[in-house]
Amino acid sequence: MSGPTGLVVEGLRKGFGGRTVVDGVSFTLPPGGSLGIVGESGCGKTTTARMLVGLERADGGTVHLDGVDRSMRPRGRAGRLERARGIQLVFQDPYVSLDPRIPVGACIEEVRRLHFPLDRADRRHRVAELLDQVGLGEREAAELPRRLSGGQRQRVAIARALAAEPKVLILDEAVAALDVSIQAQILDLLAGIRRASGVAFLFVSHDLAVVRHLTEEVAVLRGGRVVETGPTVRVLTEPQHPYTRLLLDSVPRRGWDPGRIAAGRRAPA
Repeated sequence: MSGPTGLVVEGLRKGFGGRTVVDGVSFTLPPGGSLGIVGESGCGKTTTARMLVGLERADGGTVHLDGVDRSMRPRGRAGRLERARGIQLVFQDPYVSLDPRIPVGACIEEVRRLHFPLDRADRRHRVAELLDQVGLGEREAAELPRRLSGGQRQRVAIARALAAEPKVLILDEAVAALDVSIQAQILDLLAGIRRASGVAFLFVSHDLAVVRHLTEEVAVLRGGRVVETGPTVRVLTEPQHPYTRLLLDSVPRRGWDPGRIAAGRRAPA
């Protein structure tokens, strides 16, 4: 491979306790692109995301970022930091990923210190820029995570992930725990960050409206396998696979009929 090629995932597999959770997942995310991975709970979305950042070890398959094989566990501190700089993950609940004892500004600054050992003044300047990018300021920087709202904590988690200057940002149900009005604010924030930074986004979600709003391509997972891929608008308006149609039919809308959905679940795939 020559030049930036983005994220290329081929044949990714993972099992737990004799049960296959991810079964040959493959997709490509180009530099600066946006891809949604959708499916019902238990389809392997989050496990796939965790394997991409090294929180789970794959049983098989390969992961390449700009031509570099990330499938093997990196050796030493330098190798782990290099891997972390490539792909960052924003969790659904930011509170569990933030140190409750440390002000959020210091938490972001620590990421800069680990990855980019500049002097302290430079680090603090960059922290201020990152907080401003996500709509926060000096007051929030001095607060502990528990003193912030859920939306503010998610903004901090996004800023902390961006502090490593990743090529790919994975968002695992990153707005699912927020109320609708805050969700809209975070989604607009993410769209702006992607336009400004050029970082590629991988959205892991069961919310088809979120995926349609923010992604160009989508991959539909069922039982750990990709059953349909393509441009987001095409897949969500003209689905080809019965499971994708079932997902779309399961979204409540005006005139929604639960009986029709139940009948759809009994229909053969």
